[in-house]
Amino acid sequence: MPDNLTPEDRQKTMRAVRGTGTGLERQLFSMLAGMRLKGWRKNAKDVLGKPDVAFDGTVAIFVDGCFWHGCPLCKRPLPQTNLQYWKRKIGRNVKRASLNTRSLKEQGWAVIRIWEHEMRDPNARRRIRNRLLRALQKEAKKHASRIG
Repeated sequence: MPDNLTPEDRQKTMRAVRGTGTGLERQLFSMLAGMRLKGWRKNAKDVLGKPDVAFDGTVAIFVDGCFWHGCPLCKRPLPQTNLQYWKRKIGRNVKRASLNTRSLKEQGWAVIRIWEHEMRDPNARRRIRNRLLRALQKEAKKHASRIG
């Protein structure tokens, strides 16, 4: 699929892409608030990979955009202009996410990665909530066993 924007317009569009405060993040924050969960921080810059949400050293949540992280389900087409750049860019994002997940798990974190398309599906959001509650319960049990 050819790029339908001029190089100047594409550059302007890409500069407008936000890394934080995205609609997906706001949707996640709203979901967590609706669950009445406490002890989480937005965009934890002090945690490896800067998760969208971090629960006090126990659970890290990332919402991965389907385009930017190469979703294997959505398979969004890459811009044909500068195709090699885009392949490398998305490939680096995927590799970095994988390395960060592995490193966080080695440090004792539970890591939850959510795809953009999952946030748009009510059934998937229910599964996400259940997955998060299980991770938080598991971490609470680990913490309690350290104390007792």
